[in-house]
Amino acid sequence: MSSKSKKGRSRRKVVDPWKLKGWYEVYAPKSFKEIFLGQIPSGDEKNLIGRTMEVLLYDITKNFKHTHIKLKFSIVEVVGNRCNTVFIGHELTRDFVRALIHRGSTRIDGIFNYKTADGFVYRVSAFVVTRRRAKGSQKYTIRNIINKVLDEFAKSSKHGKFVRGMVYGQFAENLSHIVRTIYPLRECQVRKSILVSYPEGIVDEEYDEESEVFEEQSVELKQHGKQVKKKVKKKEPGSEESEDAEESELADDVAEADDLFEDNKES
Repeated sequence: MSSKSKKGRSRRKVVDPWKLKGWYEVYAPKSFKEIFLGQIPSGDEKNLIGRTMEVLLYDITKNFKHTHIKLKFSIVEVVGNRCNTVFIGHELTRDFVRALIHRGSTRIDGIFNYKTADGFVYRVSAFVVTRRRAKGSQKYTIRNIINKVLDEFAKSSKHGKFVRGMVYGQFAENLSHIVRTIYPLRECQVRKSILVSYPEGIVDEEYDEESEVFEEQSVELKQHGKQVKKKVKKKEPGSEESEDAEESELADDVAEADDLFEDNKES
């Protein structure tokens, strides 16, 4: 090989691929006030569609109580150098979840799909942590409560409101109030959500955070142990006949409380 050909090769210019890329700004959807999420490089804007960006809820709210919540957004539209996104899920950090579980407690998980009023389908994972060991029948009942309450929220809410209820903790708080009537709780959280499908042509709606109201959902339950104990405390001592009647009534209540979980299993 001649020295001339070697010189020709050494003179070739090396183009830095990063100089060919442009920087695009990514914004959250209207349900998160179109907050600026960051910049992302790309050589072709077509390659940006479908790319995901993960941020902490703290980056949006600047509230230190939200540092354990991760949000995921997917780019669905590019206008100029602006990328519009859709919310595709959230998740609590693993260290936060592990810190909630203590020895002697029980973790009860519920994973279900929910369809919102405007056709969005989310797979939601919620869990509760009890203060003491829970029985299998109690786990079954609590899991059913999680499913019913979240399903009612989904049916009565559009996707933006449903997402905010999961992420900001309104649903978990409502669940906690109901489940505490069944068994003493240590914690209740919506751990994870994933967007399964959504209809085409849906546009996010702007919302006013101050005027947004979440109506508490309720679940009809039979009498259980806590309610029976309250009845016993309220009863006043009387004659022997009344005491015998109270004892028989109390025995019926306890039997009904024990049947609460058995009925749920059969159904």
